[in-house]
Amino acid sequence: MRSRSLRVRVAAFLLVPLAALAVTLSVGGTWFVHTFVTSAYDRVLAGSILSIAERLTVQDGTVSVELPAAAFGMLSNSERDSIFYSVTDDGTFVTGYPDLPLPTTLPPPETLAYRDAVFRGQRVRVGMMLKPIYVTNHMALVQVAETTQGRDHLESRMLTALTALVAVLSGLGGLLVWFAVRMGLAPLDELRREVELRRLRRRGDVPAFPVAGVPREAVPFVSALNELLAQLNRAMAVQRQFTADASHQLRTPLAILKSHLALLDRQPPGSPAWQTSRGDIGAAVGRLERLIAQLLTLAAAEGKAAPAADAPPVDLVALAREATADLAGLARRHGVELSFEAPDHPRATVDPLLLEEILCNLIDNALRYAGRGAQVCVRVCSPEPGTACIEVEDDGPGIPEAQRTLVFERFHRLEREGDPGGSGLGLSIVRAFAERLSGRVSLHDGRDGRGLLTRITLKALSPTAKDAVTEPLASA
Repeated sequence: MRSRSLRVRVAAFLLVPLAALAVTLSVGGTWFVHTFVTSAYDRVLAGSILSIAERLTVQDGTVSVELPAAAFGMLSNSERDSIFYSVTDDGTFVTGYPDLPLPTTLPPPETLAYRDAVFRGQRVRVGMMLKPIYVTNHMALVQVAETTQGRDHLESRMLTALTALVAVLSGLGGLLVWFAVRMGLAPLDELRREVELRRLRRRGDVPAFPVAGVPREAVPFVSALNELLAQLNRAMAVQRQFTADASHQLRTPLAILKSHLALLDRQPPGSPAWQTSRGDIGAAVGRLERLIAQLLTLAAAEGKAAPAADAPPVDLVALAREATADLAGLARRHGVELSFEAPDHPRATVDPLLLEEILCNLIDNALRYAGRGAQVCVRVCSPEPGTACIEVEDDGPGIPEAQRTLVFERFHRLEREGDPGGSGLGLSIVRAFAERLSGRVSLHDGRDGRGLLTRITLKALSPTAKDAVTEPLASA
């Protein structure tokens, strides 16, 4: 996407109305100048007409006029415009220029009127008035025409001055707008410099930016940036802790491998000591393999997106029953009775791979820690409309209530007799995946206060009535 300057954008939004104002001023000024010049010259033209009309008389039944010298003297100007006049009595020429054309429509009596015309190849402004002589009932039409060179020249000079004024004001306004935009956006430059300084000088966590002194319009941006920095700092802290814990956990099986390989080299092949070291190496490799697999699973949980709202619904009973059946062989090897119950048949819009990983981790933990001869039950139910629960319950030693919050931390393990091994990542993976599914995980006492019940709560779709399911999948 092509980058755009905020200064140019703001200046453009300010300059466009300024340009529109300049155009409006130019058009309005042109109209005003034309009206002013025309009115000024027409007033002088009107004085000449009135001066002639006052000298109209009737002698022997005929209209006559004695032209005053001032009637045309007031029309003289530096442009030396030509003056033409005519007096007619009811269409009969009395004096003046006989070829000066008569108007097509006569004005009302004693009313000044004006028109533009062309006379003898020149543009002229004609003023006229119909003067009644009431004693003799005569109607004399007085016309005075003046060429337009003077008024055109004056109008041109005034328009030139107006154009220059508009141009100067527009240029000055543009400079002021650009200066105001630069000064107004200066706090953004200061904020940018602050970001660059923190990026170049600080290591580790990036501190939040102070809101004090920030313009009110930029406060939401700074607040959002501070929230983003807080999230980034938290993610970096978790990443650093995760890397440190993972490196610490990987050291143990690698040290075991290294020491047993050294012992293996000193023992004759096939001897009891060689067989023991060989078995310990296999166990260490298995633990290392499981640890790496869980680390990769947990890393994938951090970046996996939530399922789309229009994803197809998942049959929780079918998914849970299949996941439970896959671990039936492991249950037999551990001597644990594994069963499955589904008193309800809820459905939910979830990622089936994430939910299957959650179930596998919970069932695997229950099989490992419940002990030989224990009972493990996987249950799918819908305790209330709109809610689906998947539970894994065992009657083993359980987890003390004081430890139930800590077991969700990465690499936190409970010390037990006959430690079955593990990396302490199982419940961390369960919680991370449950959050991705917009669900929650909780730990409770098992039936009759024995063992542990782990419950995953999800949002369910409309329930579908089906028969309850109860299946023993593996017996001790």
